[in-house]
Amino acid sequence: MEYIERTPANEISSFVKCFWEYKNNNSDIQHTIFPNGHFELFMIFHQQDLVNVFLSGLRSKPFDVEVPKDVVVSAIRFKLLAAEYVFDIEINSLLDTIMPLDLSYWNLKELEYLSFEDRILKISYHIYEIISNKEVDPDKLLLLGTVYKPDMTVKEVADIVQWDRRKINRYFNAQFGLSLKTFLNIVRLRSAFESVKEGLLYPERDYYDQSHYIKEFKKYTGKSPKQLSKNEDDRFLQFSLKKEP
Repeated sequence: MEYIERTPANEISSFVKCFWEYKNNNSDIQHTIFPNGHFELFMIFHQQDLVNVFLSGLRSKPFDVEVPKDVVVSAIRFKLLAAEYVFDIEINSLLDTIMPLDLSYWNLKELEYLSFEDRILKISYHIYEIISNKEVDPDKLLLLGTVYKPDMTVKEVADIVQWDRRKINRYFNAQFGLSLKTFLNIVRLRSAFESVKEGLLYPERDYYDQSHYIKEFKKYTGKSPKQLSKNEDDRFLQFSLKKEP
């Protein structure tokens, strides 16, 4: 497998986490992907032809994917703020599922036969055009930036943003399909992946104890930290690569 990841330009960094591309040059392969706190636009290329486009919502549980031989998966990993200001949708209906899109969406057909770097340039400019015409609510900008900090509690987020906790939860459930607490748990768990990949199977972050740590891993991945660290047959893609796809 080949994996490339690029950070976005500063102008769109509040909306985009990264651009990434995955190439499978060998036989068909199966992976399990875990929640990462982002939603993504996927473009599937075969022999440089765009064959599939879909929007994948936030994930609250693991899901399995099969990547056929000679397929290139190119994707944009979006932050929560993009749901309202780039797509203008409530992605709650996409929780743990996908929305197929037409191949002509965002003129993505024009990206065929381009390099990964050139695709990034074109898509970045398109995203910038979308957001440059919109006035971003500063409260939402602060809120949806704060929630990506590991180890935040609901109370800490509410204190920083100066929103009532019930108001934040109503907003998260209506807009994203899950509670703020669940989202913060996913962000915290994702931040612990790096330690597990290095063989550190004990909590370094804000978990009550080892039992709570293991329970949280099993809740969102279905596996214990020890099972994930072994990563037999590269099943768990986020533990096979230096940077998470």
